Amino acid sequence: MSTKVKMMAALLLVPMLSACGGNRTENQSSDSKTPENKQVENKPAELKFYMNSISQAEFDKFYVEPLKQKFPHITVKGIPPAKGTTIEELLAVGDAPDFYIGTKGSIPNHLNNLQLADDLDPLIKSEKYDLNRLNPATVDIMKKAAGGKIIGLPLNINVNALYYNKEVFDKFGVAYPKDGMTWDDTFEIAKKLTRQEQGVQYRGFTDRWGDTFFALNPFELPYLEPDADKTTFQNPNWKKIIDNWLRFYTLPGLAFDAKTASKEEDRKLFGTGISGMTVMALNIPAWKFNWDIVSAPTYKEKPGVEMQANVRYNFLIKGSKNQRVAFQVAAYMTSDEYQMKMSKDGLFPVLADASFKKVYMENDPLYKGKNIAAYYYNKFAPEPQGRAPGLVNSVNAQDKFLLPEMMNVLIGKKDVNTALREADEGATKALAEAKAK
Repeated sequence: MSTKVKMMAALLLVPMLSACGGNRTENQSSDSKTPENKQVENKPAELKFYMNSISQAEFDKFYVEPLKQKFPHITVKGIPPAKGTTIEELLAVGDAPDFYIGTKGSIPNHLNNLQLADDLDPLIKSEKYDLNRLNPATVDIMKKAAGGKIIGLPLNINVNALYYNKEVFDKFGVAYPKDGMTWDDTFEIAKKLTRQEQGVQYRGFTDRWGDTFFALNPFELPYLEPDADKTTFQNPNWKKIIDNWLRFYTLPGLAFDAKTASKEEDRKLFGTGISGMTVMALNIPAWKFNWDIVSAPTYKEKPGVEMQANVRYNFLIKGSKNQRVAFQVAAYMTSDEYQMKMSKDGLFPVLADASFKKVYMENDPLYKGKNIAAYYYNKFAPEPQGRAPGLVNSVNAQDKFLLPEMMNVLIGKKDVNTALREADEGATKALAEAKAK
């Protein structure tokens, strides 16, 4: 980060006294149980959201429209990350947003490195916000990544399931998947569907494998040790994860090159109609085939426990001039009113009450008749322990080291042991260099 950015960030991050005061607004009820019953300061304000983990279409649907209807005095502005509007560039010109929309990965990569994260405990207390209403996983994930602090409020959980193409199953006379399957069960089905037919290579399973198998693994296994500047790549559970993943990609007839081994390229194949199953679905409205879902596969060692929850948050930026209003708006977005409506429209809810997830996708005709209960059939895996304060957090060990080496395994350049060793060596060197700066 340039000296100019650091200086501007430091100036912007001086907490505003007016934003952190403990007085309640005049009309605010002290015994309100849900955020929609609390009054938001009724004065014109502009709230700027940095759109790190949301598309413009989603932002319009889930932010602009409902917030304009609920709070007509508040102007909602989205800032997409692009050339000229990266978070670093915004800080450099003194135009810090009020919110950063992101996932847990945003905490070490941006919020901590740029000192944007703020401890919201004073606002939680003064606003009498009840964290117990939230799914515990949404709080646990954030606190582990943010050194035990609450630095935002959750918007939704990006839930997963096993999507399957009924037409591929019917073509080859294979029984449809069921809820509660293990990865072993899924692999047995994939073997039956992976074949060539009239010059077309059908695949039993394709996916954005870097997320499904690695990033969201259920073994509480992070990429970096929680208490040391070194990787976890020599942990034996990585070998278990890799063996599970690799068997789907080394079935007879399959071959990969530098392009087709990419997790993003592999993810696209399900939508073309030549793949039987996937977890990380992409562009569902464009699918031209008959499909349904069952619960995401689990490891036999972890019955009923699928991948980690992937939560999207409204992180509040330290030093915002509208911090109290921003918190009140973020709180409203966790209210019964908002979460019920948005669950029906396509945001999986963050509330602990099961009634909210039972209406998930109710208003979306694409999901009419689908097995929606598959999305909440299993429990989420626990979140890995976060990194201790003072450790290096700027090394992207997954995307820069581990996954490129796994691609080398897929295309036949390296064996698993060599790939893991070299991923460890590369990340260890990067950690040392970052620590020396």
